[in-house]
Amino acid sequence: MHATTPHKLDFIQALRGIAALWVVLYHGSRFISPYGTGLGDVLFGPAGSMGVVLFFILSGFIMVHTTRNLRGGLWDVLEFLIKRFARIWPVYAVVTLCYAFVRLGGWGIFDNRVVLGHIAHSLMFLPVGNGPPPGFGMPVLDVGWTLNYEMYFYVLFGISLLFGRWRWWALAAWLGLFLLLIPQLHGPVSLSPVTNYGFAWSGLQVMTSPIVWQFVAGVVIGLLYHARWTLWRPDVLKYLLFLALSMVAWQYLSRAKVGHGVLDWGLGLIPLVLAFCLASKRFAIPVWGPLVFLGDISFSLYLWHPLVQELLSWPFVITGHGNLTSGFSYLLLTTVESITVATLSRTVLELWLSAHVKRSLLAVCAPWRHGAHKSILNAK
Repeated sequence: MHATTPHKLDFIQALRGIAALWVVLYHGSRFISPYGTGLGDVLFGPAGSMGVVLFFILSGFIMVHTTRNLRGGLWDVLEFLIKRFARIWPVYAVVTLCYAFVRLGGWGIFDNRVVLGHIAHSLMFLPVGNGPPPGFGMPVLDVGWTLNYEMYFYVLFGISLLFGRWRWWALAAWLGLFLLLIPQLHGPVSLSPVTNYGFAWSGLQVMTSPIVWQFVAGVVIGLLYHARWTLWRPDVLKYLLFLALSMVAWQYLSRAKVGHGVLDWGLGLIPLVLAFCLASKRFAIPVWGPLVFLGDISFSLYLWHPLVQELLSWPFVITGHGNLTSGFSYLLLTTVESITVATLSRTVLELWLSAHVKRSLLAVCAPWRHGAHKSILNAK
């Protein structure tokens, strides 16, 4: 049976919101007990890696969904990359500079070449040095290591659009080269997220990292979602949703395979996202409004919460109430304040600054639009 018009993807926003909240709660678990120990770890230990993996899977899906109607010419590629850059970089740059100012020496950062180099690498989405995988050298803002992969996904997807209707073959060829062939030349191919193939350039480490398989899974789910077929019986889909949710809950509680790999959290989260997407082709999935809102601010929430969690302790310490900067009450307070800051950030930075950057870049490139609509393989 052919699928009807897809329903609004509110559940995708809700999943993005849940992913961001899990990362916030994981980083806030240290207010209950040190990382990896005690009640904080029992409650939120698996949450950080879960949120990251879910983000990557959803990113692959969203790339397919947002580009499904593009012809794939040069202008489409340029417009896609400009929109993705404007969506990510301005907000990330502001948060990174704020974090560097607070944590790395105030105005003194401008006199420190090492710090400036670190900031520059961070803002160019390049790993700093040759640290351990999967970050391969952490940026100024620690959570920004995932954006190095995110921007790689965008560039890779943009390049594939150059090939028009052959884009999926081009994407598959690229992924086969960097996830299978090149790694095979340096040893056995691995699916472990902590794999280090030993390449001298950290950028190549990112390109060959098994983390990228999360993105691949999201792309496949996106293609299945937009395929013309769907499963026949809603009751079967509802049962698959129940099984997928149960699997993720069991995985969280048992801590079985809760790392960043496709054979870790991917085992539960990939089927979960797939089940949601297939089910949404047959019936509307009700979504709680606050979760959609949380998804709307998820990017700002992900970026700002580390700074909020650190700075909020200052007024308590200065006024002699440092004893209030721990426990569940402080976790609740920092989470609420992180959501508040993220809401402001979405209004000022995402809906104004990022939108302004996007309009400006598109205006600059507008003269190239005419005659730039042909893909590489369709150009005469």
